[in-house]
Amino acid sequence: MIAEAGTAPAEPVTAAALTERALLKALAWFRVGGLVQIAIALALNLARYPHVGRVLVMVGVVAAESVVLIAVCTARGRVAPGWILADVLFCASSLALGAAMITPSYGHSWVHFMYPFTIITSFGIGVAFRRVTTMVTVTAVLSLSYAVSAIVFHRDPIWNVLPNALSYHANTLVAWTVTRQLRRSGHAADGSRAEAIARATELAEERERSKHARILHDHALQTLETIAQGPWLADAELRAHVGAEAARLRALVEGVRPDAAGDLEAELHALVRRLACTGLRVTYNGAHLRKTDGRRTRLSPEVSAAVVDAAGEALTNVAKHAGVTTATLHARAGNDRLTVTVVDQGRGFDPDAVRDGGVGLEISIRRRMRDVGGEARVESSAGQGTCVELTVPLASPGAGDARSPSRR
Repeated sequence: MIAEAGTAPAEPVTAAALTERALLKALAWFRVGGLVQIAIALALNLARYPHVGRVLVMVGVVAAESVVLIAVCTARGRVAPGWILADVLFCASSLALGAAMITPSYGHSWVHFMYPFTIITSFGIGVAFRRVTTMVTVTAVLSLSYAVSAIVFHRDPIWNVLPNALSYHANTLVAWTVTRQLRRSGHAADGSRAEAIARATELAEERERSKHARILHDHALQTLETIAQGPWLADAELRAHVGAEAARLRALVEGVRPDAAGDLEAELHALVRRLACTGLRVTYNGAHLRKTDGRRTRLSPEVSAAVVDAAGEALTNVAKHAGVTTATLHARAGNDRLTVTVVDQGRGFDPDAVRDGGVGLEISIRRRMRDVGGEARVESSAGQGTCVELTVPLASPGAGDARSPSRR
């Protein structure tokens, strides 16, 4: 059916609600079964009741009480504990009253119709009360009422009364166990359904984001980067601004929030944007890092700052000394170490010749990495470009956030 205009769509029925409805139907059918048992007892043994009229009136009251109980529970949508407790008290008193209406010599048989009726309908106790102690206590009210009435009015022997009284507890325990499992299954099904819906929603949103990212990448981003590197803008400041905005857009397309403080990827993207303002175009690749367990690649602010600053110094050296306007920045996570690499195809140099005198290389890169338990490796030669590799240890799987290593 099509919902009318202006009306909200109906809420889906949960598995937990369906479970309660099924239990309510079971209660109704058990109640009908108990009333059928009374009808059979009356049909087969009517002559054994000294006061037939009183018996029929009592049966009518029992039937009416059953109708009221089912109607109230149906209106509430579940088996209501308060009403089941009231029903137990009604049945307990009816057991005594019914026993008083029967000739003692017939009391031990099924002529005492309230006994089979309450045995069948005790199912409701196991459904209504979720705590096993409460269920056992309420059942004891019913079983004790039967035992007292059977002994007092009919003089039944204890060996006959005891197993009959324990039958109540056996019935309610089975009902309680089955009901508990059904409710658990219902809640588990609802949880699985909610998780599936959340995953489907997340997947749909991710597909939409990917679609928009492809459009931005294939059109706006490439256009901005081309303009930033080409001769079309004579104003160097404007060209640098366009380059910075292109770097920001690339970060967004790749799924990294440019303003996420303390996040290594976000800080590397911010570094790329800053360098774009100086005219250095840096291609960043962090796809492998994003696929790695975030708990292991999460660094302390001190370690993250050291890596970003060292990478920034390496890129600044490219802008100052390499004689090129492009470089590559790559980040990846191995089994136990995080590696950030800066590569350029510039004029290169001899690392050994500047090891002692190169303040930027020794202090800003090597020493900065040693201070946080990492290391820096530089490979370069004249005319062959330069590769600076920065590494820091990662937390082991299952460990908490990585802590800053002690300074050496």
